[in-house]
Amino acid sequence: MKRTTLIGVLMTSMAVAGCGNESTNDAEGSTKPISVDKPREPVELKIVPYWLVMSDEEYEELLFQPLKAKYPHITMKVDRTDPVKLAASGEFPDIYYVANVRYSTFKDLDIPYDMSPMVKNKANPIDLNSFSKPNIDWVVELGANGEVYGVPFDLNHLALFYNKDIFDKRGVPYPKDGMTWEDMIDLSRKLTFVDGGVQYRGFLPPAPNVLSGTKTMPVLDHATQKALINSSGFKSILELIKPFYEIPGIVVDNQYPIKGADFLNDQNVAMMTGWMTDVASKMQTNNIKINYDIVGVPSFQDLPGVTIHPGAKMMGISKTSKHKEDAYLAIQFFTSPEVQQKMNRKGRLTVLADESIRQQFGADVEVLKGKNVAGALKVKPAKMIPPHKYNSLVDSKLNAVVADLAKGTKDINTLLREAEETANKEIEQAESVRKK
Repeated sequence: MKRTTLIGVLMTSMAVAGCGNESTNDAEGSTKPISVDKPREPVELKIVPYWLVMSDEEYEELLFQPLKAKYPHITMKVDRTDPVKLAASGEFPDIYYVANVRYSTFKDLDIPYDMSPMVKNKANPIDLNSFSKPNIDWVVELGANGEVYGVPFDLNHLALFYNKDIFDKRGVPYPKDGMTWEDMIDLSRKLTFVDGGVQYRGFLPPAPNVLSGTKTMPVLDHATQKALINSSGFKSILELIKPFYEIPGIVVDNQYPIKGADFLNDQNVAMMTGWMTDVASKMQTNNIKINYDIVGVPSFQDLPGVTIHPGAKMMGISKTSKHKEDAYLAIQFFTSPEVQQKMNRKGRLTVLADESIRQQFGADVEVLKGKNVAGALKVKPAKMIPPHKYNSLVDSKLNAVVADLAKGTKDINTLLREAEETANKEIEQAESVRKK
């Protein structure tokens, strides 16, 4: 899932935090405090983002300028070179910034550095208990023996967006927090109609991996590297999705993907699930005007109030960094309350558990003002499945079955069997190439 940020609405300033002690790793990996009062040599740190979208201007405003104000000796730059090429050079930059679901790429390249001596140093620690769950649990579990390979930086959150004008046109009551997916099928039926030659659609369901992610369903057996999607669990996911596409008027003339049906641009779809940060960013950046509100994303009847993991991202230090102490100071600052509060108000959901910060989410984002942000945030994220480099490959095969599911050209059992066979074949081919 592609992640975006609120272009043009980031903070204009950051509070400058006070001084304290730093901690450093010596050659044996132990830590010791060092004073920030003594002169420090100027350093340039580089950060490598992976599968994330943020402009250079945003990096400057959101992170680099505030860091420079606190630590004048640190200068930061973005390196957008492919991580594989950087790793092959043996000179990987100082900090990696990655969506959790892509962490395995860095692990396979042997990039992550164990930050635990720094994080746990009493002189200048990072309190892991200050981060919200379940994201911090997932990060901690990456270290089987207490290693800390990174810390959370920011989150996203799935919500249900709805177009008030379409509801008003049909005289249908607005959605409420706490709905189930079954409720959504009924609503979609009521809001799928033709008016003035325009085909309106109630709701187009999210991809299968979003729903399976809500139930933390693994898509891959890590021991055998075989796909796990041809199962009763994934069958139930497709059985939930299918009725949405069977509503008359959703799929017209057997056309899928459905063209000209977009919640924001065409405004002929009544409801849409979307990442709050991403949707708000698109609305604000493109000056999209729409009479809308949000509620908590619907959930399964057996998992009330639970949604997919929060599109989390993490930052860590690379093993080859020559400036690990300063990289640690940067990451520590980026996850501090003063930075997280500003980010959170500007639309990047905080990773901190502090509810006083979290409740201010989107407060400075014009398109979110007056919206039911608090209700949307009440839905709790599920735990993420363990990361693996082939998870995305299997996800792509699972999501691809929707075309035939929507058109009714193949039964569910056949779709899952063929998708799993295709995924396993491509994994075998990839492994064969990798081992040469």
